[in-house]
Amino acid sequence: MALFGYFQGQAFIGMTAVSLPPIVSAWTQNFQWSMGIIRIGFIQDIATWYQRATGGTPSTILSSRGTQSVQVQKRALDGASAAMAYAVESFRSKSLVPRTNAAGSNYVDSSNTIVVKGIDRVGYRAGIEETNIFMTGYIFFLVFVFFVVLGVLIFKGICEGLTKMGRMKGDKFKDFRNGWNTVLKGIMFRVILIGFPQMVVLCFWQFTQRDSAAIVALAVFTVFTMIGILAWASAKVIRLARRSISMHKSPAYILYSDPVSLNKWGFLYVQFKATAYFFIVPVLIYFLVKGMFVGLGQEAGVVQAIGLLIIEALFLIGVCVMRPYMDKKMNAFNISIAVINLLNTIFLLIFTEVFNQPVSSNYAINTNKQRLTDYFRASSQESWVSSSSSTTLSSRWFSSSLFWSRRSSPCAQRTPTLATSPCATTVAASSSRNHSSTPSLMR
Repeated sequence: MALFGYFQGQAFIGMTAVSLPPIVSAWTQNFQWSMGIIRIGFIQDIATWYQRATGGTPSTILSSRGTQSVQVQKRALDGASAAMAYAVESFRSKSLVPRTNAAGSNYVDSSNTIVVKGIDRVGYRAGIEETNIFMTGYIFFLVFVFFVVLGVLIFKGICEGLTKMGRMKGDKFKDFRNGWNTVLKGIMFRVILIGFPQMVVLCFWQFTQRDSAAIVALAVFTVFTMIGILAWASAKVIRLARRSISMHKSPAYILYSDPVSLNKWGFLYVQFKATAYFFIVPVLIYFLVKGMFVGLGQEAGVVQAIGLLIIEALFLIGVCVMRPYMDKKMNAFNISIAVINLLNTIFLLIFTEVFNQPVSSNYAINTNKQRLTDYFRASSQESWVSSSSSTTLSSRWFSSSLFWSRRSSPCAQRTPTLATSPCATTVAASSSRNHSSTPSLMR
């Protein structure tokens, strides 16, 4: 449970609307499987069909990449961006004229450019249309539940069959065979607890997307049903603990000695020590509030970063002070995960550039590759000016290249008379060849 929660915490960082560096975005993308963001062709077909059947309109970002420019949101860099914009402007003013007046300050036709961020960015990198993201995660959750239930039923059937054939002793797995329905309920509660962070994020995010009326109704039903089930189960555990305290002066007597309570409700408290049985309530609130920030705050990356930082700091303080887990190893493991999550949110706040911190030049070069790609893609759709302007630009380029080749020649620095130097002879020969091959350039 703790390890899977760590995977989901890493996925949460990638789902925020903050402009992430490429390495961070790639790292968090590796954990999106824990949120059900996995692309399988027939599941995409099912999601698209369901949306159309319920009155929705599927997006076409992936299928229209040949006619639209899709820009994945990355971290912005002021110095490198200014230098790149100046170079593009200088080149463009001399060589290109726009076909339309829709180009923005970066000389990219913004009317034909789509910027994906947050959960949309995660889906785009996974090859999933933005209107299929919720249904993809939802279908994978249902498939997971189905296979868990099927596995329990198959194991029950195998045990009964082997017992009747005499190949297995009658007292083996007796508790499971007699109370398999109670065990199945406990397993279902565990599955709901595992999928709770995933569905909180996707369902609350769906409230802002509204892919179709049926999908929104599905999200409302799912998330509030899961909240109700976990709240009721937590209240049941607290009542059992209080009854045990009143009868036996210890919450552990009923919670850990009664097999029915342990199999049915033990998923909520077995990882905690007996005196911290109630700590499941702060854990559920932690997942709920954290998921709401990620799902509902897709238009405010700074708010997400600050909110997640406060949440992780409070959770780390609570875990360090109470140390609610069963032994020292479990406490150390979960405290380490909480520290990592807090550090992630600190870096996330830095990536929002609220501190206006400087960045390195190497990082600037890497993050501007996408902008250069977008520019040259837009440039391919623009027309060149008349042939005379093109000829003038070529002659300027040739003259400047000839000038710098002379300036960089080692012989030109040693001898003041270039006519007698071998390098001058080489340059002159090269110049005569260029003149003879391209006479129109020097005209």
